[in-house]
Amino acid sequence: MFVAAFMVTVHRSAMNRELNIHLLDIGQGDAMILHQPGACALLVDAGPLINGHRLTNKIKTLGIESLEMVIVTHPHLDHFGGLFDLLPRVPAKHFYDNGVPNRSWEYFDDYLALRNTYPYATLSRGMQLASGDIRLDALYPPADPDPEAGINDTSIVMLISFGDFTLLHMGDLADEGEKRLLKFGAVPRADIIKIAHHGAADSTSTKLLKAVSPDLALISTAARNRFETPANELLERLERHRLPYFRTDRHGDLMIRVGPGGYQINTEKEGEP
Repeated sequence: MFVAAFMVTVHRSAMNRELNIHLLDIGQGDAMILHQPGACALLVDAGPLINGHRLTNKIKTLGIESLEMVIVTHPHLDHFGGLFDLLPRVPAKHFYDNGVPNRSWEYFDDYLALRNTYPYATLSRGMQLASGDIRLDALYPPADPDPEAGINDTSIVMLISFGDFTLLHMGDLADEGEKRLLKFGAVPRADIIKIAHHGAADSTSTKLLKAVSPDLALISTAARNRFETPANELLERLERHRLPYFRTDRHGDLMIRVGPGGYQINTEKEGEP
């Protein structure tokens, strides 16, 4: 049962529909569902292989019968592994990722085989996708990413918009990639930021937080994980900015309901931000 934990009113919108954003407690990974009931459903990342059943069960519980888009921000197993459980059970129409290979994981070839069964395209800076009343603007990586950059540093970064509401999804973009993103110029302001790289110390810098000026932060991470995320340095940065945050390891599944009057955050487990 969800517990209403945080509510913010944003600019009024003429839209009558609502968007439900689900950031899942998926373990050490990322999985976000964008669901406009009666219109469309999109998936951004799919969590790790071991918890693919959680993603599938959640999508079925929401009554979603198909996905308009699947977007994988970068080819690390904790972001694409859940697709192996999900896609044989829930069809998808379009597939996007950053086009960067990952030869260090044995599952990457399996990922490619799965990806290539769908209409596929790479997503890069300047591209825009839309479904229902949801708009996705890709801010990173560039169409010609640095071949020396790490996989995290070529992660897709997107601004998700629904009426006047915006959420900046940072994928796993870390220090060097974030610096490249900021060199492109102004990063848009957003109501909510999905913190990069599970709250690693080298993600979501002070400079980025000042540029985005969000009202709320979301962190996807696992309890007692070996990477020790979210890092104390990151949490201290959020506190210096007086930025409230929710984290999946403590609050469980997070659901943001966006409507004409603003947005409301519901958490699976009780707890203040």
